[in-house]
Amino acid sequence: MKNIFYSFYSVVLLVLCLFTFSNCSDSDDGEVGDNTDNGITAISNETEKAVSQYGETVDISFTAVGKWTPSLQYSTGSDWASMTNISGNSAAGKGGFRVKVDKNETEKERILTVVVQVEGYKTPVTVCTITQKGGSGTAVDLALNEFMDKYLKEHYLFKDEYNTLDIDYKSVSYDKFLSTYLLPMKTNMEDGGTYRAFSVNAGKRYIYSYITETTGSGRTRANTRATSVVGSGLGTFFSSYMPDRTTIGLSIGYVYLESPATKAGLRRGDVIVSVDGVTLNKNNYQQYMSTLFYAGGGETFKIGYRRKIFDEKQGGYDLVDGTTTLTTGAYNNSPILNSMFIKDKKENKFNIGYLVYLSFDLNFEEDLKYVIQQFKAEGITDLILDLRFNNGGSVELARYLAASIAGTSHRSDVFMKMQRSSGADEYIRFGDGDDLNLNSVRIICSEETASASELIISGLRGIDFPVKLFGSRTEGKNVGMEVQEYKYGNKYYEFAPITFRSFNAKDWGDYADGIDPDVMLNNQNSSYEDDIDNVFPYAFGDWDNFDFNYPLYWALCDVQGVDPTTGEPVKRSGRSGMTRSQQDEIIRVPSVPLKRPVGTFGSLIYNKPEVENLY
Repeated sequence: MKNIFYSFYSVVLLVLCLFTFSNCSDSDDGEVGDNTDNGITAISNETEKAVSQYGETVDISFTAVGKWTPSLQYSTGSDWASMTNISGNSAAGKGGFRVKVDKNETEKERILTVVVQVEGYKTPVTVCTITQKGGSGTAVDLALNEFMDKYLKEHYLFKDEYNTLDIDYKSVSYDKFLSTYLLPMKTNMEDGGTYRAFSVNAGKRYIYSYITETTGSGRTRANTRATSVVGSGLGTFFSSYMPDRTTIGLSIGYVYLESPATKAGLRRGDVIVSVDGVTLNKNNYQQYMSTLFYAGGGETFKIGYRRKIFDEKQGGYDLVDGTTTLTTGAYNNSPILNSMFIKDKKENKFNIGYLVYLSFDLNFEEDLKYVIQQFKAEGITDLILDLRFNNGGSVELARYLAASIAGTSHRSDVFMKMQRSSGADEYIRFGDGDDLNLNSVRIICSEETASASELIISGLRGIDFPVKLFGSRTEGKNVGMEVQEYKYGNKYYEFAPITFRSFNAKDWGDYADGIDPDVMLNNQNSSYEDDIDNVFPYAFGDWDNFDFNYPLYWALCDVQGVDPTTGEPVKRSGRSGMTRSQQDEIIRVPSVPLKRPVGTFGSLIYNKPEVENLY
């Protein structure tokens, strides 16, 4: 495995490979691609789409040479579909919209033709043909719904109320079953939460329990082999107005190592302001945010971005414009986003390990162990564990990391107690790890820190191991799932309902509302004036730049016993003094809720493979 460590006082220059890939059209015969016929130069979505009888939303995107108007043509009936999120229709360039198809209450198949008319062209363009089946439920829906219902009645942590519900297997598709029946419940508030203020879904509830098809997407039980995914490699975004008060920028929360985004030269803190020549604004930024995050393979985007570059002469940062071409493709989405040693070479007072860890993903178990073993070999004296974007994952990996921090003297101590609806308790002990011989640990946390990440905090505090938190209040997920894997036909499904509540060795597990940090860098209210870091957990700079990574700076000062506001500034590669984004520079706007890969959100106990054929 490539050694991803480097000294803080060393600069590693990566050769960034820039790939280009020309846009492809849907036809070589003039139907699409020859703008003399219809004005459309490229269609990005599937041109033929089959949707569920229970309804579905289809994203449509394309490039036009001028203004355009969309319309829907029905094979039978009318008004069983609608268009939303129309953007880019007033000028040439990339645009699109969403088509929401209602549930088909009939037994007959129906077809929807999505048409676009470009101004100045006689021939309209069919950008997508949507086919929707009729009937009263597919075999897989009925089978999976029945299986989930029976399992929930016996094992769901909130089964008492669930068993009072009137369940109809035919009324909903399997992927909507849990949200349909669990969201309206009153006693299961711990199974989920509400979207926070910065989301377009602010105030709406979501649930943790899930079911998903895993066939062809990297089976989650393959816990020793890295999986390959296809996409851009861009993580979540912070969206805000730029100084012109018109352009909206998408600040990149993180970039996967060796991903297409990294090869295109993009990095954490870069602010995307245009895609394919289209400037982001209040009408289109949510569409482009989703497009970049969920992009498939072989797609090419011309990215315009802004980056803060340090000016040695001026002693401050300039906002510099840049452009690059991002071509999506396959990459290994390792949750190790950054790791390094921070050393005091002059006085040899400290040797700190810093790890930015995205999820406790069993597919990358060896990656985590490799990093911890490197920390151990280097003889670090302190650890700063950055879990600000870590939604959780495997309890087993969380236990290993906690055991490596706590050391062999706590091997037999209780890491976590699981309490099920039956009242039966199960104890998980720290066990073996790679003992780092630490006296304390500092953890960076945020509203995205959840589940297995919170188990680390709770478990260590249960044995009175010194843990100090920096950042903002955590998600608050004190419940977990026991993952079941089942087979239907030739497809595999992962089902993970909430089945247990977690407690530490002191029987403390009361953090459903989150865990407050010891050092509050962002209190998540509407004011920027009372925050030390007013864009946390995001930033306008990369992980190793203390001028923007405030939590790392504060944690390092804590290690040194230095007051970060009055003490001597920490040496950091020629930077002088701390910079802080001013209030009037940041006007935050709602972000699209982006889904993480399966198995990264939760405290997950993976059961032994029990493959059932649900015929």
